[in-house]
Amino acid sequence: MYLYNCLKNDQQVDLSKITPEYLGINARYFQYILINLVNDGYLMKDSTYEDMNVLNITQDIMISPKGIAYLHENSTIAKVKCSIKGLSDIVGNVNPL
Repeated sequence: MYLYNCLKNDQQVDLSKITPEYLGINARYFQYILINLVNDGYLMKDSTYEDMNVLNITQDIMISPKGIAYLHENSTIAKVKCSIKGLSDIVGNVNPL
């Protein structure tokens, strides 16, 4: 969401917020996530560069249209799940005959 909000609000990305330390994960897992976000097209290709077999983030990191679509789809799905959960709480469990 952070990269999307930066793009939408025309704000510069704070690279210190996109580090394993800031995110509370180990460096290997961070690399795994970053590689897959780029390879799957959720980040623009020029968002990273490789140096000594490590993927590094550039100042130009940007979410791709595919990444934005993914965020919107998951947000909608979460809202539907929440609504269904609320309906289930009101109606109770209904078993088909």
